[in-house]
Amino acid sequence: MDFFEQQHRARRRTWLMLLLFVLAVIAIVAAFDLVCAIVYIWLFDAQILYSNGLLRQVPRSVYLWSTLATLLVIGWGTASRLYRLSGGGVAVADLIGARHVKRDSGEPAERRLLNVVEEMALASGITVPLVFVMDDQQTINAFAAGYSPNEATVVVTRGALEQLNRDELQGVVAHEFSHILNGDMRLNIHLLGVIAGIVMIGSIGAFLMTGIRDGDDLRRAGTDIRVFFLGLLLWLIGSIGVLAGRLIKAVISREREFLADASAVQFTRNPEGIGGALFKIGLRGSTIAQRHAEELSHMCIGAPVNDYFEFALFHDHPPLDERIERLLGPGAKRLLRERMERAEAAALSARGSPVVSELVSPLYADRSAPPAASGAPGLARSMVESIGNPSSAHLDHARGMLDAIPAEIRSAVGSEKGAEAALFALLLGEGELRKAQLALIGGRSGAEVPAQSARLADALKPLGARARLPVLQLAIPTLKRLPGPERDALLGTIKAVIEADRKITLGEFVLLTLCRSQIQKEPGRPPAVKYRSVDAVATEAAVLLSLLAHSGKGGMAAFDKGMAALGAAGGVLRSPSELNIGTVESALNELNLLAPLKKPLFIKACVATAMADDKLTLAEAELLRAICASLDSPLPPILETTEAVA
Repeated sequence: MDFFEQQHRARRRTWLMLLLFVLAVIAIVAAFDLVCAIVYIWLFDAQILYSNGLLRQVPRSVYLWSTLATLLVIGWGTASRLYRLSGGGVAVADLIGARHVKRDSGEPAERRLLNVVEEMALASGITVPLVFVMDDQQTINAFAAGYSPNEATVVVTRGALEQLNRDELQGVVAHEFSHILNGDMRLNIHLLGVIAGIVMIGSIGAFLMTGIRDGDDLRRAGTDIRVFFLGLLLWLIGSIGVLAGRLIKAVISREREFLADASAVQFTRNPEGIGGALFKIGLRGSTIAQRHAEELSHMCIGAPVNDYFEFALFHDHPPLDERIERLLGPGAKRLLRERMERAEAAALSARGSPVVSELVSPLYADRSAPPAASGAPGLARSMVESIGNPSSAHLDHARGMLDAIPAEIRSAVGSEKGAEAALFALLLGEGELRKAQLALIGGRSGAEVPAQSARLADALKPLGARARLPVLQLAIPTLKRLPGPERDALLGTIKAVIEADRKITLGEFVLLTLCRSQIQKEPGRPPAVKYRSVDAVATEAAVLLSLLAHSGKGGMAAFDKGMAALGAAGGVLRSPSELNIGTVESALNELNLLAPLKKPLFIKACVATAMADDKLTLAEAELLRAICASLDSPLPPILETTEAVA
């Protein structure tokens, strides 16, 4: 199943979640109405006990007010939680008290985690996610959160950092990247809001029960007892919400875990990585001692709370044994245990850590990459199929690119000023043009950033234009942490630096487009679907196809091929003078409102236009990736190129 089908399924699961939420609310309202009716009879009109149609004798106003009160409590719980999480993945990390791991961290375990996340992000074609650690959690767990792939966060426990080797940590991160790319994160945040609402009554009851204090007199003691029993009653009613929440999470989440495990193997070509991590989770636990752990359980790779329910129907994670056997086959647990014991013994004898083990001699020897497509048609097809579906070959490419980027640059992107300098380094020209550009940069940032930009530009020269997007992907997460006004000022300076020579190259246009779409954009809910047919956005599609047609040498012939692949009428080739930044951005914004299952058709039309001459230049490839990124459809690095790649 491809990326766009997964996005479509994620939206359908949202409707299923809403249906289950409504049913849960009805059950809670009915239970609370029943309790209120009984309390009314007990306190105000005991004669009703001796009449027929007991509950029908209770005034309707009792049911009306109890229903209204229940709906207000549930609505408040859901609305307040969703508002708190409107900041996306960072808000979820803040909710559980996780610490942001800065890019310039010197701790070896954190440095290793950052490297793994960077490799995965570059291989996937998304902005490098922000990384957080739950320092007070010694068990093994992790989750990803956010509203879209380009604003994701990855959160891991301290136990995962210290107890997993690199392959296992990579397997866990790959599992979380599957959730990022499959559209699961947005559904997870919505589910957090739903769960917060339906457990709110139980939470109030628990607060009343635990809030009882020793009274100073008998009257206070009697009041405390009544409050305690009121809390107990609310807690019992709230248990319906807890059960309903568990059931909703189980229905939504369980099968996704199998898919994410399989995707991690496809991504890393190493079933032992994720398999070994799951094995250690079974040995050392995944529980999270945090009051929001129950709400977050559907997001984590391992169950963060103990399953007190015997029925598998209420478990939001499949059994670990079944997950391991699906990955490694029957008997894998025994082999993993034996190898872990040998590795730990070897580590002890070498005075190494007994916890961080290295499993060697892979269970699966065949880790070959899938056969590559050949020729322009095959390349076009493989490009579209790779969206949101990176392979181990993309991971190898990302690792090689990271190794090639000078250490000075990788260190610089860890700080805000350094990230700005790295970004400007990608735009600097030569001679008098560079002097003018550095003056513009200095006018905003002082003398430090221009000097560092010049040094980094010289360090990047040996890598050539191919370093543009990887360095940008590394710099963006740091720059996104800048306050809004500073980000706006930075984008203004970027535009001024680009226009210093009074012309914009295609590479500069790509960088500016990506910066505007990923740095300027505030975290939050993605736009709702507005268009369900490519005909509705034919005019906007023609703008992007015109840009692609002019970026190569195809002109009208290339544009016609793209429109034919799109199958929409009404497209007119725009002249280069009409293709300004504002026009292109406006077209991209409208195209992003296209239904997920219709986006592949437009992207295929873009590929057909770019490859109309059976050639693909680096500039065209970067433009394709920028278009896909703006449509929240991450395109991994293009590994195969035609002979005429620049």
